[in-house]
Amino acid sequence: MIVRTLSAAFLSLALAFPAFAQTRYISDDLYVFMHSGPSNQFRIVGSVNAGTKINQVEFNQENKYAKIVLENGREGWVEAKYLNRSPGLAAQLEQVKSQLEKSQTALKQQQQDSGAASAEQAEQIDAQQQQIEQLQLTNDQLNEQLTQISQQNNAIQHELDTKDEAVQMQWFMRGAGVAGIGLILGILLPMIPRRKKRDNQWM
Repeated sequence: MIVRTLSAAFLSLALAFPAFAQTRYISDDLYVFMHSGPSNQFRIVGSVNAGTKINQVEFNQENKYAKIVLENGREGWVEAKYLNRSPGLAAQLEQVKSQLEKSQTALKQQQQDSGAASAEQAEQIDAQQQQIEQLQLTNDQLNEQLTQISQQNNAIQHELDTKDEAVQMQWFMRGAGVAGIGLILGILLPMIPRRKKRDNQWM
């Protein structure tokens, strides 16, 4: 009896165990639903937008679900495959934009401070300009990727909405069919002549 109890305890610990809070980010694919427990069989308690920074506090090994806590204190379970260790494209884009603005400001300052720049200063300005061009290229690439992801998300959402409408129409047609059959039977049944019962005759 004790062995069984210990085995059950170890099994429960292996399937769902708490962990130190780890910073994670929701992937850029779609918004993710949060559940009240470690599977999609539990009720939905909210959703998390793509790129959101969260803390992972627990992991369920059996169902591959992670318990997360948002910055506003809300918590729930999501599929672990939607969690990334690094920020999403949106966050990376903001970082690149910030670096680009700083580099452009520094370049303008250098150009203003040195009316007649020396050869060394000119090299520094050229290097700064190359860095700005590279940051601008990265910025454009991230923008393009985000646009593609947004288009994919819109297409998926449209497909889901279309499926919902198709399911509703299917149920409507079924209901209309059942009502139509009931109406026809209600008209035809009274018109069918009933057989008269024969009197029992003794031989």
